[in-house]
Amino acid sequence: MKKPPIVTILGRQNVGKSTLFNRIAGKKGHSITKNIAGVTRDTLEILVEREELISPIMLRDTPGLDIESIDEMSTSILEVSFQHLRESALIIHVIDKKDIRDYDYTLIQLFRKDDKLKNTPILFIANKSDSDADDADLEELYRMGIQDPIPVSALGKKNLGLVFEKINFYLPTKHSHSLNPDLRISIAGKPNSGKSSLMNSILGYKRSVVSEVAGTTRDSLNSFVQYKEKLIEITDTAGIRKKSKKAESLEFYSYTRSLRAMEDSDVVIFLLDATKGVGEFDKKIFSYLEKSGKPVVIGFNKWDLVQDKDHKTLDEFKKDVISRFPAMKDKPILTLSALTRQRVSKIMDATLDMAAKSQLKVTTSVLNKKIREWLSDGKIARASKRPPKVKYATQISSSPFHLVFFVNSKELFTPQVLSYFRKKVNEEFELGGIPVKIEVRTNE
Repeated sequence: MKKPPIVTILGRQNVGKSTLFNRIAGKKGHSITKNIAGVTRDTLEILVEREELISPIMLRDTPGLDIESIDEMSTSILEVSFQHLRESALIIHVIDKKDIRDYDYTLIQLFRKDDKLKNTPILFIANKSDSDADDADLEELYRMGIQDPIPVSALGKKNLGLVFEKINFYLPTKHSHSLNPDLRISIAGKPNSGKSSLMNSILGYKRSVVSEVAGTTRDSLNSFVQYKEKLIEITDTAGIRKKSKKAESLEFYSYTRSLRAMEDSDVVIFLLDATKGVGEFDKKIFSYLEKSGKPVVIGFNKWDLVQDKDHKTLDEFKKDVISRFPAMKDKPILTLSALTRQRVSKIMDATLDMAAKSQLKVTTSVLNKKIREWLSDGKIARASKRPPKVKYATQISSSPFHLVFFVNSKELFTPQVLSYFRKKVNEEFELGGIPVKIEVRTNE
């Protein structure tokens, strides 16, 4: 059984590490939390399994790291702490926001000099951020080179939910396969849209049964392929068909497995039949993909069967599709023939491009700077009776690109205002078709 990832909490003495440890663990009594510098001397460890976490973690609480007191005890503490840190998948560095010292900066510099730690993700906690004003005042941390601090009050339980979301964000997603592919792709669409033919074309051999009879593939099939130096897992989902009261139980399980395969994918290739265009059920499948937040590449298959094509056909086809289904406007749309392998490499390249965009992580400092710029241009303020304010914003997921805004009032962030921010985010960070989700919160 694979061991859960190790998450280590550290910081200099008396910044609230043990309190945060107990909050994350969800139990009391694992670590002494009296307000005396240096009380935590032993390294504590506990397996944490709770619904806020995508997968279990091994949580460690390290001794206080007051580096300027280099006596025999603190030197041994430092050595033990760094040994534990190098085993960690994620480091949570706790800083007392109201008492930032040179020690904190010295510790950060030690991380950056260590060959292994400099590549380990670090979640910076600005602890003892008890008021709303503390949320917006993170400039001193930015000047220290900390790009992603989050304001927390471990004692007051403020923003603890955000801490769990950030842990999920930084830790790798858990998969059960022994192989660890660089990318997971699923091919989705109605029965007989050519999914199996596309999979066979990508693999270069017949992995899926191909037939003109709709629904030949009754289960989701997965295979691995090497493409442009990346190991890719491809899943050919069973065709998603309309629900029927008389549907066979076999088809019901095929349907649920198809949904699960899409949820587990990094990118979904949504395949449609170019000879039939976009039907109502195609729209429903696409709507499901939009809600899931998965990056989608749209492929119109059987392009070789479209009659009377000329140099204008493709543009006119796209224009017609988008006019009847505007939601596809920002997605990559390609035409192909899975049977003749025409433009199959193009759709794979588009998939790799979407996968790269879906991994984008925007630092908290850059995000908040941009939001201040967008708010200062006055467009939103002029359109609102009362100006909406974003006190603090951060990213908690890459796919979907999920941002959390801590605001003065949820009611001020109307669908129009959120649409404005989504458009700005998409343009600024060149997301090009990656779904952007903005969640509005207050600290009330």
